[in-house]
Amino acid sequence: MVTDNFLPAGVHIQTLKTHPDERGSFTEIFRETWDVGCHAVQWNAVHSRAGVLRGVHVHVTHDDYLVALSGVLVLGLHDMRRHSRSVGWSRIMTLDAAAPLAITIPPGVCHGFYFPVPSLHVYAVSAYWNPQDELGCRFDSAELDLAWPDRDPRLSERDQHAGTYQQMCDAFQSRHEMLAPAGAQ
Repeated sequence: MVTDNFLPAGVHIQTLKTHPDERGSFTEIFRETWDVGCHAVQWNAVHSRAGVLRGVHVHVTHDDYLVALSGVLVLGLHDMRRHSRSVGWSRIMTLDAAAPLAITIPPGVCHGFYFPVPSLHVYAVSAYWNPQDELGCRFDSAELDLAWPDRDPRLSERDQHAGTYQQMCDAFQSRHEMLAPAGAQ
C-alpha cells in the first residue's frame, strides 16, 4: 500500500502488479488481505466515452475502491470534511490502465472522473448504492479548485443540473451529523 501525503487524509493508493506474457497480461486488482480501507459489498463496471466527466459527488457513508481497466481516468479529489487534517485539499491525478493503480476514497472526499479516451473502470463500494448517500455539485465549482483538462465535458443530465458546492456541503454535514453517534464529529 502506498499512501501519498499530497492526497486528502484517508485516500489510499494500492500499486498493482501486472504479469505480462505472450498471451496478454494478468493483474490482481483486489485481495481481501490488502488493507485498502474498503470492505466491498458491491462491485460495478463503468464504460465511458471520450470527453465524459462523471461527478463531482461525495458520499456520506461509504468508501469507493476503484481501478481503471482500460483507457485513462483523470480523478479529481477534494476533501470537504470539516474536521479532517486535509480539509480543503484538492488534487487531480491520472489513473492509466497501462500502469494500474487502485485508489480508495473515503466518505467526505468529493470526487469526479474525467475520461479523455474511451475507458472502462471498476469500483467497489462498502455499502449498497443508495441515492441518499450520493450528493453532488457542479464539476467546475471554484471551491473545488480542480483544473479539469476539459472545461466543456459531456455530462449526465443530473450533473448538468447539479447544485452549488455550498449546497452539497450543507447536505453532507446535515446527513453526517444525523448518522454520527452522540459526541462524535
